[in-house]
Amino acid sequence: MSKRILVVDRSRTIQILLYNYFCNAGHQVIIRSSPQEALHVLAGLYDAPDMIFLAIDYEKTAYQVIQYVRTHTQYAHTGLVALVLEEEKAAIQRTLKQPNIHYLVKPFHIQDALALVSTSIPGTDSPGTQGGREG
Repeated sequence: MSKRILVVDRSRTIQILLYNYFCNAGHQVIIRSSPQEALHVLAGLYDAPDMIFLAIDYEKTAYQVIQYVRTHTQYAHTGLVALVLEEEKAAIQRTLKQPNIHYLVKPFHIQDALALVSTSIPGTDSPGTQGGREG
């Protein structure tokens, strides 16, 4: 089943990688470079995305997107995947306590991202699903 996915990451490489991979899997993808751009898109969308892949950077502005999604009922079934660096993982623990939030540690295997999209049914998965490379 085709899903609507919003990818928010400053890295053009991550944007292109996820865009191509998700499109090739039959999904609709919107790419944005900043949380501010993502908020603008979310405010104007008629249909809520099924999933949002959101890079959490040192500035922590991505939390604004998480807060926006959590406070607007039209996003109640939207899953969130936080893209984090290993050293930032501890900083997102409070966020992962919320339903429908998973995370991938950068660098991650692209198959892990697609697996989250393919198997995620909002509201049924436990938070904090981790992908990425070990060690």
